[in-house]
Amino acid sequence: MLGRLEITISAAALAFGLGFYFGHQSGTSAAKGAIIRAQQEQMEAADLASRKEAQRLAAEAARIDLSVQLEDAANAQEPAAACLPVSRVLRLNQR
Repeated sequence: MLGRLEITISAAALAFGLGFYFGHQSGTSAAKGAIIRAQQEQMEAADLASRKEAQRLAAEAARIDLSVQLEDAANAQEPAAACLPVSRVLRLNQR
């Protein structure tokens, strides 16, 4: 009987050890997978933010360019009288 008890305890210890080992391996690989997915999502979000910022800067540059063109057009118009014409004032006020 003592031999059978030792075998049973050994089998239980082996089963516990294997279960613990494989459970630990499964948990660490799942955690690594979650970290990798989170890093990929973070990189995609950073890329999207970078593209949006580039679009915003391009729109800002276009707005500045149009503003300069509008001001140049208003300044290029010669006043016909002592006061500014209405069209020139309106163009200057569009800034």
